[in-house]
Amino acid sequence: MGWNGDWDGDGDGVDSPAPGVDAEALTGQHFGSFRMVRELGRGGMGAVWLAEHALIQKRVAVKVLHAHLVRDQRLVERFLSEARTLTLIQHPNVVSLFDLNLREGRPYLVMEYLEGQSLDTFAQGPLAPALAVGLLSQVCDALGAAHAHGIVHRDLKPANVFLVPTAQGGHRVKLLDFGIAKLLAPAPEGVTATQSGTLLGTPEYMAPEQCGGERVDGRADLYAAGVLGYLLVTGQLPFTGSHPAEMLLAHMMKPPPLAHEACAAVPPALSRVLVRAMAKRPEDRFASAAELREALQQAVRPEPPAPRPPLTVQVRVKGASSPRVLRGERAGRLGLFLHAEGALPPLLEDVALRLQGAGGELDCMGQVVRHVCAEQAQAWRMSPGFGIQLRDTSAGFLQTFERLLSGEPLKGPVPLSLPVWQDAQVDAVLRSFQGGGDHYEVLGVAKDAPAEGIRRRAREARAVLEPLLERPLSPALRARVEQALARAGEALHTLGHLERRTEYDASLRNLEGLLRCLSEGLTLTALEQCRARFLSQHRVPQGRATLHLATGLAFAAQGELHQALDAYEQALRVDPLHWEVLKRWRMLRAQLRRGTAPTTGAPR
Repeated sequence: MGWNGDWDGDGDGVDSPAPGVDAEALTGQHFGSFRMVRELGRGGMGAVWLAEHALIQKRVAVKVLHAHLVRDQRLVERFLSEARTLTLIQHPNVVSLFDLNLREGRPYLVMEYLEGQSLDTFAQGPLAPALAVGLLSQVCDALGAAHAHGIVHRDLKPANVFLVPTAQGGHRVKLLDFGIAKLLAPAPEGVTATQSGTLLGTPEYMAPEQCGGERVDGRADLYAAGVLGYLLVTGQLPFTGSHPAEMLLAHMMKPPPLAHEACAAVPPALSRVLVRAMAKRPEDRFASAAELREALQQAVRPEPPAPRPPLTVQVRVKGASSPRVLRGERAGRLGLFLHAEGALPPLLEDVALRLQGAGGELDCMGQVVRHVCAEQAQAWRMSPGFGIQLRDTSAGFLQTFERLLSGEPLKGPVPLSLPVWQDAQVDAVLRSFQGGGDHYEVLGVAKDAPAEGIRRRAREARAVLEPLLERPLSPALRARVEQALARAGEALHTLGHLERRTEYDASLRNLEGLLRCLSEGLTLTALEQCRARFLSQHRVPQGRATLHLATGLAFAAQGELHQALDAYEQALRVDPLHWEVLKRWRMLRAQLRRGTAPTTGAPR
């Protein structure tokens, strides 16, 4: 999906037709060095077109003011003001402006063409807190660059945040639509700031001072970032209303809700950051976008691992009258390093050990395998001492050893070796990884499971299955364990890759899985490539899919929304990667689930 952000600042997306304005036939016309290819969308002030350079085929997005608005000097100044604003900022997280020019007295902007999707499309439900914070951090970077030049965006919302996929599988944020941005400093010569006291913005995201028509600064954008963050992690807005005035009043009067109460997956620390960002008084919010960014990242930063309980080791060397008591720490799977001053026991000497931890004591034998003298310790910046290799390698001992090091109490005798596993026990484990040929069933995950959940389940499968191979198994059972591991690996290979999962879900007609792929960053370009491969491998009766689509459009036009939804679903059963049908099915289903009907005929 190409760049198509809201850019006119009046709350209309570019794909919403302007009242009384028909689409112009600009295809093939030249604006400077660029030839218009196709319209990407339109809004109340103008249209956005995909264009190519006539000689080098560089793709750009061209914004053209509607012809009938050229006589409105106020709108022309606002259009030109956005261009000057973008020229001032110049930041990787802000859409780039290449040129500003006139064609027959009509202004147009030449901007970078972005492949990806808007945050409005991407965030169809609660996002993982870490993912949401990663996106918000880039939004803060963009806002910080704008504020550094004395510019307040004043219309931060999901439709104005565009996500460009990166080669590493992440997303680069591009902030769009500076059409109603405000210059805090005195405007440079030739720059027209928006009129003071004019109520501009989107009601769902407006700071209290903005709602009241008061003077705003960068902290109004931080308030909108707090609202945006709440939406991303909970899937819902903090304040709603049936009328814009009701939402404005809520922003001014109601206390901000706690995100972790609306969604249990949100860390309370992140919830507190968002509440502060949405404080009613600007002085109670974060002082800068950089400060908000740091607080967001700190809120989802994992807690440092708890230090291991101290381990004391009594060492009895052959011939010694009494044991030495030393401080020990783990070194490798079956090793210890004992901190010791003075004489060290001889290398390869067997010593008797009593390991003393918070949960109890464990007697064992070990062999001295390494000396670290005082000179070496000083050079290596460590304490002098010696290394011990433990003798007992049985499973029972290892289990007790791990419990002792973790601080768990050692209640009662722990067997020194585990019984040999019987066929029935292994079979009970393997039954969890049957699943036939269905990768979802092999891993035991839902058909719309997020990618992180799939990867986590694959790790759990390996953690369960791989230790079985260390047991004394019969050849038949060993073969079944290896086969289960291979199936889990194949499932991860397919479901852990966005495009492979898309084609697999298409073969299953798993529409929920396809929606998950789209929500996790599958671009329209990648979807089209997946569809081309899918069509080359499967016989798809295109005529039948077209008939179902036409039926759905007819039902939608008549207001028969449930019948339209059924028709779209039938089309997807035939051609599951048809973007037009998939888009209509997803949007109509969402409307029916919310209990709202589309306001302008069939869904876009």
